[in-house]
Amino acid sequence: MAAQSQPVTPLVYEVVEPTTEQTTVIDVVLGAFSVVGVLGLIAVLLGLSLAGLLIGVRKRRGGDIRGTTGGSATRLGLGTHGR
Repeated sequence: MAAQSQPVTPLVYEVVEPTTEQTTVIDVVLGAFSVVGVLGLIAVLLGLSLAGLLIGVRKRRGGDIRGTTGGSATRLGLGTHGR
């Protein structure tokens, strides 16, 4: 007689992912404020550094910081003291 094979039963594994922590409205608001704060800080630092660079370039060229000495500036004469 031929050998009868046993029926193959498949092994089924169920993967259970760990639960995640619940996100609240406060978490979302704090995250939004932190992103806005970082972007604001970057903007302030870039503004200060570019202002310092422009002031340094103008001083190096020999012009006044306010742009009142010579150069290519044109005085409009809009003041009331000259009438």
